[in-house]
Amino acid sequence: MKLFIFKFLDATIGWLACWSLGFLRHAFRLNADIPQDLTVNPPSRLLVIRPGGMGDMVLLLPALQSLRRAFPNAAIDLVCEKRNRDILQLAAGPDNLLLYDAAPFRLVRHLRRTRYDAVVDTEQFHYFSALMAILARAPARIGFKISPGRNLLYTHLVNYDLEGHETDQFVALLRPLGISSQDERLRMPSPPAGEGQGGGSAAPFRFTLTADLPATAIPLFANAGTRLVTIHPGTTTRYKQWAPERFGELLRRLAADTRLVFALVGDKRDRAVAGTILGAARLGPRAVSLAGRLSLAETAAVLARSALYVGGDSGLAHLAAALDIPTVVLFGPSDSRKWGPRAGRHAVVQRQPACAPCCIFGYHKLCHSIACLAAITVDDVESACRKTLQ
Repeated sequence: MKLFIFKFLDATIGWLACWSLGFLRHAFRLNADIPQDLTVNPPSRLLVIRPGGMGDMVLLLPALQSLRRAFPNAAIDLVCEKRNRDILQLAAGPDNLLLYDAAPFRLVRHLRRTRYDAVVDTEQFHYFSALMAILARAPARIGFKISPGRNLLYTHLVNYDLEGHETDQFVALLRPLGISSQDERLRMPSPPAGEGQGGGSAAPFRFTLTADLPATAIPLFANAGTRLVTIHPGTTTRYKQWAPERFGELLRRLAADTRLVFALVGDKRDRAVAGTILGAARLGPRAVSLAGRLSLAETAAVLARSALYVGGDSGLAHLAAALDIPTVVLFGPSDSRKWGPRAGRHAVVQRQPACAPCCIFGYHKLCHSIACLAAITVDDVESACRKTLQ
């Protein structure tokens, strides 16, 4: 409910506040100074702003870690939503999390009392993040040059490529700080043993897996040579939801390989759809539902031991790819070129009608019949799974 209120206020008064504040700053020549060269004096305290869900946060992690490597002695604070606290505990994250949807007034006090050298606002479209950047009173404010209502609030503007991969866009925001996508700081070491069994290329950043394999998943590994396929059938919106009956048929076909066992993951909202899938698959003890029963750390432990991950465009799909697990991701209204997995043994399944992709910045066309996902057949996904499992 808090997030809904934030989005409503952002859409109704956020734009007006940004336009008004930007006009006043221009009228009183508060933006008249030539932007400083941020590569001369390394910042000692940085603020990064990232509204959005878990998928956005995972895609931001390479930029965050690049900041850490570039400025190892700097304090890095991150403004984000509380639903991202768990994912940041798995990764080498910032020094301090500021959860704007948990304690907004405390955040305002903190921004007014803390001296930052630079702010990096990674939001593309909404307005409140630009107001947060102004509240921080940093002499350097970096943001995307995409919304006229926000542009006057920044000292350094970076072009946003609507067709470029999101991770590349986040890294591009670091250019005013002297960091580029070709920097050696982005070439990360391979993950330690046990942090990914996919056998693909090295993960772009390191996760620390803090949880053991949950007891409910251990029976799946009772037989030697077992290979785990992890399925996430749920999404945050029905516009990205593949039919559970098709997931059930997919499991039944993949089960022809007797080495494969299956775990369905997700939160408590996914329990019903997971039950439907298990009922359709009829695989007995070879398939279990862990939906709503695991923490994110435990889910990551399951993913790290998987031979394959299958699911829609969601935060868990980004996490699986980041853990270097072979993934098959079903894309519907969103653009796989922008948000899909890239490196390693990953596959995207997408059948785009003329209206797709229609999802941008979290908004999408309202459809009575979701043709983009309905066009994806079990044959399509099975073929991608078998190729990826090789």
